[in-house]
Amino acid sequence: MTHKIVYLSRRPEVLFEAECTVLETYCFDDDLTAAYVEFDGDTRTLDAPGVLGVEDLTTVEPLYEPGDVGEGVATIEDVRRLHDVPRRGATGEGVTVVAMDSGVDSSHPVFSDVRVEEVDVTGDGKGDDVGHGTAVMGQITRLAPGADLIALRIFGGEGSTKTNVILRAYEWLHNNTDRYEVVNMSWGAQEVTKQLDRVHNRLVEKGVRDVTAAGNTGEKAGSPGTAERAFSVGACTAEGKMAEFSSYNPDRDNPDVAAIGKDNRLAGAEGTSMGTDLDGPWVKASGTSFAAPEVAGMVAKLLDARGGLPPEQVMRAFEAGARNIPDQPKDGAGLADYRDTLWEAGGGSKPEPGPDEPGTPSERGESVVFSVGGRQVAVLAADCLDSGFYETTCEDDDGETVVRFASSNGGSGEGD
Repeated sequence: MTHKIVYLSRRPEVLFEAECTVLETYCFDDDLTAAYVEFDGDTRTLDAPGVLGVEDLTTVEPLYEPGDVGEGVATIEDVRRLHDVPRRGATGEGVTVVAMDSGVDSSHPVFSDVRVEEVDVTGDGKGDDVGHGTAVMGQITRLAPGADLIALRIFGGEGSTKTNVILRAYEWLHNNTDRYEVVNMSWGAQEVTKQLDRVHNRLVEKGVRDVTAAGNTGEKAGSPGTAERAFSVGACTAEGKMAEFSSYNPDRDNPDVAAIGKDNRLAGAEGTSMGTDLDGPWVKASGTSFAAPEVAGMVAKLLDARGGLPPEQVMRAFEAGARNIPDQPKDGAGLADYRDTLWEAGGGSKPEPGPDEPGTPSERGESVVFSVGGRQVAVLAADCLDSGFYETTCEDDDGETVVRFASSNGGSGEGD
């Protein structure tokens, strides 16, 4: 017996008259449906009015690699620094992000103050037997802590899945567009499937802001990152260099931008073995899988700050605001830069850096101030201050705080 996915421009019930057994059906629109069928014989027996295409049942996998043992770890603060994502301002409040992935371990402390809903299309129930979905959703919520999350589970305990399960999830997405604004897809088929890309494009046409992983296979990648309307993300290091595994398909505009996806520090799901264990409930792993949700978190912040921007405007703003890596085509339009994207989305022009302001926050001599154990810590760019003692006043939610620190040709200091 042979198994195929049949895509149609009419209701799939038309296949009931064909020489096949219809195992599942999926409805995305009145003029776009699909069916998972079993038959014995030539595919010509599936010829029926309205058939758009027939494709093999393919394997779909999460797009990650184990973290390098002994190498550095890219923290969420590295993400904020490289991609200029401020803690203040918009938080993603009022925005719901779907992670179409392996589910979630909602008991992880990173989700303690987050509303997380679980939807399962695998038949395995709630939870996360792989750890991938928990890691992905952890990246989203740490950048957009005000956003609500939906874990749309497509991977069960095996860690991979098939096209028919993917289509169940796409059917849910198509039929519930009023429940969410952003969907993250950190997975990919082993090849380009024209019809799956059609289903993805139609979802974006309905106003869903998608973020997809570009792929981890160099010059080869599969759906949905290859879809015409897909907003795909490549992977770079914490230093802003493209990861060697990040996929690049210029004929399919893949990727559109890049974000940190090398040796990320990620939320670890209890009882899973994905990645390299770190202290506490954290793991290290690499992949465009983790670059994509960083951009999805930025999209949630952007929608909070700028309102209901349509998908094409979101993508254009990110591409216009990206920082190009010279002589590096694998970065797409460049490294995602949230602050410049915010300016682009607001209708303003991207500010040109002055002669002493090369571009990134650290290169411009800016500081980052955050709390550690109840103490204020200021991290400054190298060489931005002469040696000596300094005092500055920071305004926080409780009022003004005086921060004193010492500099030895640039450095960091702790507040009183």
